[in-house]
Amino acid sequence: MRIEDFRTPIAGLRIVGLLLCILVLPVASVAQEWRGQGRIAGKVTDADGNALPGVTVTATLPASENRGPAPQTTNNKGDWSIGGLTGGTWALDFAKDGYIAKSMTVPVSELGRIPPMTIALDKKPVVVDPNEVIRDRLTEAGALMTTGQFAGARAIYEDLSRQYPTVKQFKPLLARAHHAEGNTVQAIELLKEAVAEDPDTIEVVVLLGTLLIDNGQLEAGKDVLAKVDASKVTDPTVFVNIAIGLINDRKQADAITWLDKGIATFPKDPNAYYYRGISHLGLGNVAQAKADLEKFVELAPTDSPELPAAKKILAGIG
Repeated sequence: MRIEDFRTPIAGLRIVGLLLCILVLPVASVAQEWRGQGRIAGKVTDADGNALPGVTVTATLPASENRGPAPQTTNNKGDWSIGGLTGGTWALDFAKDGYIAKSMTVPVSELGRIPPMTIALDKKPVVVDPNEVIRDRLTEAGALMTTGQFAGARAIYEDLSRQYPTVKQFKPLLARAHHAEGNTVQAIELLKEAVAEDPDTIEVVVLLGTLLIDNGQLEAGKDVLAKVDASKVTDPTVFVNIAIGLINDRKQADAITWLDKGIATFPKDPNAYYYRGISHLGLGNVAQAKADLEKFVELAPTDSPELPAAKKILAGIG
């Protein structure tokens, strides 16, 4: 056997190894092709020209599948610099919380330096949730109403009405403030507008009807209240408030009609029994008055302000 017979396979292995090296090298070069000797730098400011620290500056090379160095952050003077870049068109992104991000492209050359650039970022507009504003203002107005500062509450409701003219709930609140100030006529006009805009809100219809009655417009008030669908009332005080308005106008029989509806809908509400008992007593119906007042005493909480009066009446009528 000749020596050449042993050399041939070895030579073949060397060729295969060389080919493997050739195939591997381009893959490694693609992953590193963004690296070079170029450098870019600059400064970031706010819209007024003040240095803006903490801005994240990201440089990527689109021609290298958007690869690039790790993002940098501006220092306290707003300065930044990124080196080790190959020549080409680089994409720069500037971002900071609370500011509008900015993007741009810059040409980079490894043979020279481009002058430092100054980038200004604008603040993001403050987005105010109107629901939060309204809720806070209504809470403020409610506190003023509770403490008897009706004019201050009215001013808030008027301001909200101007700012948010499509919100329907402000007119009834404004009407309540006017009524609390003694301006019942203005309150009624506002409630009429509110009912015309939203006739399905029972509480507003009831308020209009009771204010009309309180203002001596009995028939107009009764006409408004006649439109109330008792089956849709979810608060027993609605019936009681209607009845109180009628009782104050010495219309006990009409009050009893509404209290009957209230008791049928809310049989466990004590106040309806109390005012129906008072109404019956005013009409001379002693037996009915006694039954209602006894039911009130049975259902009423011990701290009810009407409880002493009910017991006193019962003691008087036997």
